[in-house]
This record gives sequence, structure tokens and C-alpha cells, in this order.
Amino acid sequence: MYLLALLFAVGCATTRVDVPAGPATPADLAVITWNMDAGAGDLPRLASDLASGQLTGAPPLSYVLLLQEAVSGVGVDADELTRTRGLHAFVVPVYERDGRIRADAIVSSQPLRDTRAITLPRERQPRMAALATITILDQPLFVVSTHFENRVSWLRGGIFSDGARGRQAQALLRALPGGPGILGGDLNTLLGPAEPAWRLLAERFPDTPPDTGPTFRDRLVLDHLFFDLPDGWTARRRVIADRYGSDHHPVVGMVFGPSG
Repeated sequence: MYLLALLFAVGCATTRVDVPAGPATPADLAVITWNMDAGAGDLPRLASDLASGQLTGAPPLSYVLLLQEAVSGVGVDADELTRTRGLHAFVVPVYERDGRIRADAIVSSQPLRDTRAITLPRERQPRMAALATITILDQPLFVVSTHFENRVSWLRGGIFSDGARGRQAQALLRALPGGPGILGGDLNTLLGPAEPAWRLLAERFPDTPPDTGPTFRDRLVLDHLFFDLPDGWTARRRVIADRYGSDHHPVVGMVFGPSG
């Protein structure tokens, strides 16, 4: 059954559609989730395109990048970007390989408060989440960057097992604060929207727009943005055509307050 599900997910997502950003109304908040492919991605260029409005039709009033596989010592990392551009960052180390730290990170044009690292159940590799709070239109919003397991041993199901990601989603949901927020990450949802992790997060974040296409190798929807917004707020979401040097496409969301 898992094999059929995987083949269905791959076969039905052979072409990723890049949906236009919509009218050039400045978003109150633009948010991107992006797996940087072990630090290989061009973070400065992506941040510049986000801040300038190239990805959203108009420069957003505030913006946040939710990063996975941000690696220290490779290219420009989150801390260096923060120092050179006057931004704010919260970096959560996940594990070390070859003397370099892989991390989940949040980079924001707004100050980050109540920052917290969340440890997820270990299935094969260590997995974490970075949590912080920002304020948009006088409204506190939590933001989360996370990265779930991609596979476990063959004795536990290998790539055809979605149980590991389901357990990590459950643990993350228990750790989240109440109220509105945005969660982004590489969830490694190889088997599609029926996966427990995808389903559970969609239930917790009811204002999430429909997915707009695959984010990995033009076949799989692995990278997600989930929204739980205050009353009267709306969100749009699209997959960016440019991978910016990574093997994952960034996913950008635009959030508009009641007057947007």
C-alpha cells in the first residue's frame, strides 16, 4: 500500500505550477520556508529578493525566513546575514557533521521574543524545531522552523514508513503555544497528504491555503507553510520557481491583516 501511495504521489506531481504572486499589494508579513541543502543555497540572494518585493509583487512590511539545514561555515549563514543586514535571528543547532553545525533557524526583520528550541523524538537523526514570537499589526504570532525525519531503518519501514514523522508532528504540536502562528519546514512527506504529520498540522493550522505544487525534484511536496491566523486575516502561498542553489524550492507565503 505504501509503495502504491508513493507512486501515486510522484506520478501526480510531475509538473510544479508556479502560481503568480497576485496583485502588488504590500503584504503585512511575508514568510518563506526553505531547506538550504546543507548550506549550499544562496541565502543572501533569497533574502534580497524577498525584502525587495521581487517574490511578492511589492516589498512586504515585515518578513521572516524559516530555514532548515542552515550550516555554519558554508556560504553566508543566518548569523552573518543578521549581522550585515540588521535583522534578527534565532539559530537552533541540530547536529554536527565534519566539524560544521546543521541548524534550524529563524531570520526576521522584526525582533524575536520568547525563543525556544524544541527537541523532537529521535527516529534516525536528531531533529529539532526553532520557535519564536513576532508582532505584526500589534498581534503576537509564533513562528516555527522545523525539519522532520526522511527515513528510518528497513526493519521499521524504511522510506515507506510515515510513523516517524507522525510521532514528531504530535510531539511538536504538544509543545506549541496556543493562539495564532505560522509553521514552516521540510516535513519530508514522501507519501502525500494522507501522511499523519501533514494531516495533523493541517488540522492545527486551519487557515492554510491549498498547496501549489511540488517542492523537491518537481515531484514531491516536502516543504510546507501552515497558517493559523487571527480573525479577518488572510494568507496566500506559492512555490518559488528558483531553487537558489538548493535542491529544494522555497515556499513563500503572504499574510494580510483585516484591511489588506
